[in-house]
Amino acid sequence: MAWLGGIADALGDANFRRYSVGSIVSWLSFFVQAVAIAWVTWTLTHSTKWLAIVSLLDAVPMGALAPLGGVIADRYDRFRVLMICYALATLHAAALTALAFSGRLTVEWLAVLALAHGVIHAFSVPAAFGLLPRFVAPERLSSAIAVASAYTQLGIFVGPALAGWIILHFGPTAAFASNVAGYGVFFASAARMRTPSSYRRTPPPTKAFLHDLLDGIRAIWTHAGIRGLLTLMLFGDSLGAAVRQMLPAFADRGLHAGIEGLSTLLAGAGIGATLSALWLAQGGRKRLKIGLIMLAFLGYLIGTCALLSVSTLALGALSMVARGFCFEICRTGTVGLLQTSTQDELRGRIMSAQFLMQQGASALGVALIGAVADAWGLKIPLLLGCALAFCAWLAVIQQRQHMRAAFAAHHE
Repeated sequence: MAWLGGIADALGDANFRRYSVGSIVSWLSFFVQAVAIAWVTWTLTHSTKWLAIVSLLDAVPMGALAPLGGVIADRYDRFRVLMICYALATLHAAALTALAFSGRLTVEWLAVLALAHGVIHAFSVPAAFGLLPRFVAPERLSSAIAVASAYTQLGIFVGPALAGWIILHFGPTAAFASNVAGYGVFFASAARMRTPSSYRRTPPPTKAFLHDLLDGIRAIWTHAGIRGLLTLMLFGDSLGAAVRQMLPAFADRGLHAGIEGLSTLLAGAGIGATLSALWLAQGGRKRLKIGLIMLAFLGYLIGTCALLSVSTLALGALSMVARGFCFEICRTGTVGLLQTSTQDELRGRIMSAQFLMQQGASALGVALIGAVADAWGLKIPLLLGCALAFCAWLAVIQQRQHMRAAFAAHHE
C-alpha cells in the first residue's frame, strides 16, 4: 500500500477512519440539499435575482458571525460546539423536509431558512477546523486534511448527480430528508471517535472578545504567506460562488439542459476536485507548494473562461472538470498550509477569519453578478470577474518568494 502515500498514512489512524464514514455520508447529503434549494428557488421564481438573494441570506450571516464563531471555537470545547451546531442543522433540514412535504415551501420560507442556515454554520465551521487536529496525530494532519477535502469534493461530485436523480424521481422532499439522515450517520460516527491520551488542549484565552478577534487578524496580516494566499482566494471564491449560484440559470437557459444538465455540470466540477484532492493527499505535505497553487489558480481562470464560451453540455462538463481540479489545488493547498502553519491556540480565529473572507467574497460575487445578470446576461459579468482575478494573480505572484520564506520560517 506504499503507493498510496499520504492516503494510507491518514487512513491508518482509527479516529480518521471513523470520521471518514460520517464525513462521506454527511457531505453527500449536504450537497443533495444544497442543489435542491437552488433548484426549488429557480423553479419557483425563474429569477437570477432570487437565486442571488437566497445565496446571500446564507452567506452574509456566515461571514458576519464567523469571527465570533472563531473566538468561541478557541474558548470552548470545539467538538462540543460542533455537535450542538450540527444538531441545529439537523432541525433545519427537518424543517425544509416538513415544509416541502406539506406543500408550504415558498421562496420566502427558503429565504428565512437560508438565513438560519448561515447563522448555524458561522459557528460550526470554525469549530470543525479544530476537529482533525484534536483527533489525528500532527504528522498525519496534512494528509488527513487533503483526504477529508477529497470527501468534500466527492460530495460535490456525487451529491449533485444524486440530487438530480432524487428530485426527478422522488421530488425535493426526499432530497431534504436525505440530509436529516446524513447528519444522523455523522453523529453515530463521531460518537465512536476518541481523543488521544497525548492530546493537550491549549488553555482558553482570558482576554476580551475584541482582543481575541484582533489577535487572529494580526496573525494573518503579519504572515506574508497567509496574507498572499488569502488575497488570491478572495477573488477565486468570489468568482466561484457566482458561477456556482448561477449554474441553474446557465444550465437551463444557456445549455437548455434542465436539472439533468445542472447535475452534470456540478458533477464535472466534483470529479475534477476529487481527483485533485486525492492527488494532493497521496503526496502529503511535500505537495503543499506556493508555486503549484499559483499555477493552479491560473488554470482555474482559464477553465472558467472556457465554460462561458461553450455551447454544449459535454464541453461544459469538461470545463467544469478542469475548473474543479485546479481550484481544489488552490483551496486544499491553502487550507493545508494554514492548518499546518497555525498555532493551536489561534487556530479557530485564523481559520474563522479565512472563512469570513471567503464568505464575504462569495457574497459580493453573487450579489454583483445576480444584480446585473438579468440585464447583461451571465457571460459578460463573469468574464469581467475573471479579468479582475487575473490582475490579482499578477500582483500576488510577484510576492511568491516572500510567501515561501514566511512558511519555511514557521516550520523551521
